[in-house]
Amino acid sequence: MSYFRKIILALLVLTNHSHAVADEVKAGLPQLDFSSYPSLIFWSIVSLIIGYILMNYLVTPNIKSILNSRETNIQNDLVKAKTSSQETEKIRENIINSQLELKSKSQLIVSQALFEAKQDVEKRENDITQKLNEKVVKAEKKILDTQKLVIQEVINNAEELTGKIVQNLTDIKYDKVEGKKAIKKASRIMLMEK
Repeated sequence: MSYFRKIILALLVLTNHSHAVADEVKAGLPQLDFSSYPSLIFWSIVSLIIGYILMNYLVTPNIKSILNSRETNIQNDLVKAKTSSQETEKIRENIINSQLELKSKSQLIVSQALFEAKQDVEKRENDITQKLNEKVVKAEKKILDTQKLVIQEVINNAEELTGKIVQNLTDIKYDKVEGKKAIKKASRIMLMEK
């Protein structure tokens, strides 16, 4: 600091000396007047020192704080972006896992529905088959009953016709009991051949 004091004192002496010299010579351009140089140099140095002090202690710290703040904000934003990216990746993985889980559940539901539908169709087919079999059995029974009735009717008609034919065409006495036996025997033989 003593160095600055010496410079300031030297400048003050020069400025006082220059004022004394300036009073004596007042002719010509002031820029070319060497007597005004010490005061110009003094005030230039004072202005530069004040400018330096203002820049060093007021402007530069503000700029540094702004730059530090900006750097901090950038770092914070980068950290937030990285965190957001990680969270986004986790959410994406969760969505993919959820989609896979839903897909497997839906496939399971579809396969269960198909299985149940298949069982239902088989049950209905079995029911229909059973009903058809029952109807077929009933129809066969009805056909057999009708066949027996028709055969019995044919046999009865044959007995009557045979008796009438024998009486009308021949003089043989027709025995109904023997005729019935003979017609039944002949009808059994004919039915067995079928």
